[in-house]
Amino acid sequence: MTRAALLAAWPETTGRDVVGAAELQAVAALLGEGSVEDARALLFELYRRPLTAAALETGNARAVVEALGWEDAAAPTAEEVFARAALEARSLGEPLHVELDSVAPEEQRDRVLTVDGWMLFEEDYLPRVVTGENGHAHPEALKAQAIAARTYVLRAMRDHKALGRTVPIINSQKFQVYARSAFASCVAAVADTRGILARYQGSLILGNYVAGALWTTGKPGADPTHTERWVTYNEGKTGRFVQPTRLSDTRRADNRGCMGQNCADWLARNGRRCPEILRFFYGADLELGASVGTSSTTSTPPTKPAAERSDPIPGLAAAAAVFQWLFRGGVP
Repeated sequence: MTRAALLAAWPETTGRDVVGAAELQAVAALLGEGSVEDARALLFELYRRPLTAAALETGNARAVVEALGWEDAAAPTAEEVFARAALEARSLGEPLHVELDSVAPEEQRDRVLTVDGWMLFEEDYLPRVVTGENGHAHPEALKAQAIAARTYVLRAMRDHKALGRTVPIINSQKFQVYARSAFASCVAAVADTRGILARYQGSLILGNYVAGALWTTGKPGADPTHTERWVTYNEGKTGRFVQPTRLSDTRRADNRGCMGQNCADWLARNGRRCPEILRFFYGADLELGASVGTSSTTSTPPTKPAAERSDPIPGLAAAAAVFQWLFRGGVP
């Protein structure tokens, strides 16, 4: 596809008349061969998704590819996109704008990029997550929530390098919900647990959590959110006896269960401390500390249950199929 054809399809599909050189180069490399009609269809799908659109605007190959992965769309590797962009840049005699690695500015090492802009991680983002997820809970349950939320997002950022750097973190039940502002109790809970992460055998666990059933008499009661089925009760269990949650792949070594937020609050109000609460759900061999384990896992982002996710984007499967066809150059 020529640059002229791509630029002709740009305004009507993206709603923007101006495009940067890096962005144009990244999009051209993603599209490859195909008709103008194919370009219109795919551009529309790419730019209607906030994560993908934000990544495309950076012109960063790894950010673009990882954003597509987070959007559950088919995608080539960053290296393939980089190679295609380099080939096109050479043919047009222009500088190569697409870079493989995304690195946050040095002064932003303690910040994360969200859909609402950059936030201080410990001082702003996490307190707002604790507030949005379980803000009215007992202080000990808030501490448990802070550790689970910190583990959840840092594990995701470790496995998806562009997340929180050039790909913004979403504010959604598909990931984590953060409030417009933080309660003082939640700020205190994050400060009291600053840097503490949940690990198993040195590696970060997934740190899944859901509302779960209401607890009033020492056992699960009503389940208004229909999420109790994901909660795991692993008190006293270790090793292979720890029950993983079906919310994620049960074969994963870092799937050590799922915390029920309502149960965590009940436990706290009945004298349980933060470490006890976490081990009640994630197993007695859960490690709590400030240093990140060196072991790594290859994964997809942990997901919330279908009942808590928004409806899929219309036409996403079709767009993914078109994307695969285009990147193969239209060859079956």
